[in-house]
Amino acid sequence: MIKMAYFSGTGNTEYVSNLLKEQLESRGKKVEITKITLKNYNYSADNCELFILICPIHSFDVPWPVYKWLKNIKINSVKTAILTVSAGGYIPPNSGSRIKLKKIFNKKNCDIFYEDDIQMPLVCIKPMEEKEIYQILNNLPNKIEEVANNIVNKVPKNTKVYFKGLMLSKVATFQNFFAKIFAKGYVVNDKCNLCQWCIKNCPTNNISLKDNKIKFGMNCSLCLNCIYNCPQNAIMQKKYPFMVLKDGYNLKKYLIRYK
Repeated sequence: MIKMAYFSGTGNTEYVSNLLKEQLESRGKKVEITKITLKNYNYSADNCELFILICPIHSFDVPWPVYKWLKNIKINSVKTAILTVSAGGYIPPNSGSRIKLKKIFNKKNCDIFYEDDIQMPLVCIKPMEEKEIYQILNNLPNKIEEVANNIVNKVPKNTKVYFKGLMLSKVATFQNFFAKIFAKGYVVNDKCNLCQWCIKNCPTNNISLKDNKIKFGMNCSLCLNCIYNCPQNAIMQKKYPFMVLKDGYNLKKYLIRYK
């Protein structure tokens, strides 16, 4: 049994995870997949053939809920693979993003035999041109097939940490602090019908309903799930609008081309 856990907000990492699951299953492997939220600390990865962690990179680091979840779940002495999903491609400044993850796994006596980085479209700050997005999605199946083959054939891989990536990984603590307060810049407009989709789908339980109004706490992960996927398009970022794509991001819109 291979167990796989992923953290995803906009859907990029979820899509990567499901593609990898399909590839592994086509090679005769049984795969159990789990989405990381702060609601499932009872998760156990013990007694599995391999544990695969897949998470996005947010400003040279992985989202803080991933660290918190990993520290709380039951996983000891398990063969492990770490895959990070990099927006727009692999760059040296992101090379230190797995350092802290590896320390957590090492403390739990896990053998990290495989690391890799997977490219997906950028989802914040500056929109990518459609041709770039389609090129990334077009190349993705080959990359996932390569990863699946390496994992099944037990081909080890360790990535190089560049000096710039090492330094940025040490100061990325600011990113996690900024992420936690990010939702304080959210406002809900009159399109909201109180369907509570955002409450049910927030991975950190940061959204609540109080006095018939949607409220945001200080436990955001900056995953952008609520603002991009609200069924009513009712959530706006007023304090930090530069972080959010003006026209949003909808992976499904681009995937239609490949159906």
